[in-house]
Amino acid sequence: MSDLYPVITIRSDSKELIEQLGSKPKFWFRFEDDTQPWLFKYTREGTGEDWSEKIASEVAKLIEVPAATVELAEFMDKRGSASRSFVRRKEGYDLVHGDELLAGHVIGYQREKVFGHSDHSIENIIEAITKVFRDPDARSAQLCRLSGYLVLDALIGNTDRHHQNWGLLRRAAETGHLEQEIAPSFDHASSLGRNEPTSSLERRLLENSVLAYARKGRGGIYLHADDKKGANPLDLAEQAARRWPHFFTPWLQRVRHLDEADFLAIVSRVPSDWMNEIQKRFCVRFLTSTCSELKKLPL
Repeated sequence: MSDLYPVITIRSDSKELIEQLGSKPKFWFRFEDDTQPWLFKYTREGTGEDWSEKIASEVAKLIEVPAATVELAEFMDKRGSASRSFVRRKEGYDLVHGDELLAGHVIGYQREKVFGHSDHSIENIIEAITKVFRDPDARSAQLCRLSGYLVLDALIGNTDRHHQNWGLLRRAAETGHLEQEIAPSFDHASSLGRNEPTSSLERRLLENSVLAYARKGRGGIYLHADDKKGANPLDLAEQAARRWPHFFTPWLQRVRHLDEADFLAIVSRVPSDWMNEIQKRFCVRFLTSTCSELKKLPL
């Protein structure tokens, strides 16, 4: 089919190759005449980390959430995904990850802690962003953008929004002031049931338990700093939208216009030798189910 997503082939002897990291799971490379580097991530055996990353980027486009551009890719017969860098270093920008931001604005925040980090809570994230963006209009705009990422996470079931999977783009302006904004969303491979065996996905389709599966996953953001587990992405978006409706309303309005056909159009473009029919059916059902839940939220 001509409308299938293209697959980027990265040659091992290509002049565009910046560095190969051997057995490591990813490396940066140059793609054609693009001035921005791309990051290739190997897909781990038995997972759909490539198609989940691609589909997530397309869902982000659908609801106009700023996110990294992603393509399916191959390197030396190994499959993976390729993500275009959004850090405009030639313009002086750097990426400041969430852990650095929180450590600078939340007392006692431990940057070195990765798992079970309950201080990585929605309240602390909002507190840090509020301190960074002093201007009320700028602060509101950035919190609205962040809310879009939570809606995206809810749709795709992204369970990996830890404190290094979001951040700020920042540069020093000629005036000496810092110019900064929430960076585009990135790293969405841990979503859409990408690591589940086909037999498990088929069973959930037959049992009509896809939504239950979507509500089972735990994410990297906590509702409260004293919680024992990270919040389910769908639950987090629902509760945050009720608490801060003015930040979520623009995204929920876009979600209201989506239906199964929109998700089918995205998922069906993944080549069949990358994603089987059961995985596609599950993925569409997953997106349709989470979308239906978000539509229940008041505007």
